Amino acid sequence: MGAAAVLSISGLRTEFRTRRGPVAAVDGLDLELPAGETFGLVGESGCGKSVTALSILRLLPRPAGRVAAGSIRFEGEDLLALPEAAMRRIRGNRISMIFQEPMTSLNPVLPVGFQIEEVLRKHRGLSAREARAEVGGLLARVGMPDPQSRLDDYPHQLSGGMRQRAMIAIALACRPALMIADEPTTALDVTIQAQILELISRLQAEFGMSVLLITHDLGVVAETCREAAVMYAGRIVERAAVARLYARPAHPYTVGLFRSLPRAVGRGGKLTPIPGTVPHPAELPPGCAFQERCFQRHAACREDPPWAEVATGHFARCWKPLG
Repeated sequence: MGAAAVLSISGLRTEFRTRRGPVAAVDGLDLELPAGETFGLVGESGCGKSVTALSILRLLPRPAGRVAAGSIRFEGEDLLALPEAAMRRIRGNRISMIFQEPMTSLNPVLPVGFQIEEVLRKHRGLSAREARAEVGGLLARVGMPDPQSRLDDYPHQLSGGMRQRAMIAIALACRPALMIADEPTTALDVTIQAQILELISRLQAEFGMSVLLITHDLGVVAETCREAAVMYAGRIVERAAVARLYARPAHPYTVGLFRSLPRAVGRGGKLTPIPGTVPHPAELPPGCAFQERCFQRHAACREDPPWAEVATGHFARCWKPLG
């Protein structure tokens, strides 16, 4: 993997209680994040990406959701074994998160400056006056226009891009070792998306933190990540360096994602959408979960495919990997 891993996930199984019994939204996930790098986790909605993030932070809705098996080690500590009080000291401090919709993540009845101050007082022990003095600098660092005048603004008074910058300031306040960015540009227009991605890349390099970038957009991954994993129906189906993933995708699902990407098809080319939708976790077929949507399915797909190295550092879970 190169750099040492800041986060190591092994055999993670996250279940939700339903009328049909326990259903696994994440099933047997293994993942390592290199320290000081931006790593992409890609897949359609419903693949289990956000559930993975919530599992890391132990923020699953309870009592419906629970981690049923596996380990999540952060800087050598198993997060799943920590008492809740110890986890609270890590959450928002050593590990922070940017949620995909800041309007629902920010408290609508508190000024954004106060919400950032809370993080500084709780985790860094600053006084109210010290925290207030630092917030303006944080907002300036994340590119907030006229930052001092925004301290007392409420979330509804800010544009979508400003709200996302405020969320990044909160995530950055304690200089975390790991920042999880869950679809951080989904609700923004293209120009603001580019600004936010550039900001995350600059801050990652400036602070040397690791970033787990969760997205459905392969274009975003190409611009920000050195390495990425593709997720489908709760499992990692491919992992490689981004340059290799773009040049020689090995899993049919990854190929399908590229064929659905306008920039990959080019002018005059024809988009080829992946047929169907991600199956419900309670209705997965036996064997490969992608088989019913796959352009090269065959009899062996009824058995669980192996996780195999198709080239140096390039892995895929498929009976007939491409590339």
